[in-house]
Amino acid sequence: MTQRNPLGTIVFDKPYFLNVEAKQDKFEEGWGQCLAEMIAVQRINDDFASPVFGIVSNGKIWEFGKLIADVFTRNKNLYVIQDLDKLFAAVNYIFQQCELKIQKQ
Repeated sequence: MTQRNPLGTIVFDKPYFLNVEAKQDKFEEGWGQCLAEMIAVQRINDDFASPVFGIVSNGKIWEFGKLIADVFTRNKNLYVIQDLDKLFAAVNYIFQQCELKIQKQ
C-alpha cells in the first residue's frame, strides 16, 4: 500500500509483496535476495503470522513464493509471459490477498 505525501512523493506503508529481478536468468540468486527482503518486510510490518508474497522474474518467466512466520513456500509452477491468462491470474491472486490484509486492518 502506498500513499502520497503533500510534496507528491510516494510513501510506502506496510508492504505485503516484493518483486525481484532474476538478473541474467539466475533465479536461485533472485530467490535469495527476495527471501532476505521478505524477512525484512516481516520485521518492518511487525507481523510474522501474515503471509508476505514474493515474485522473482526475468520478464519472461515468473516464479511465486510465500513466507509465513519462518516457513517459505515456493510455487513449483513457472508462469510465462506467453500465457498471460495464467500469469495475470497468479498476480491478481496476490493483489487480492494483499487487499484483504489491508481491509482487515
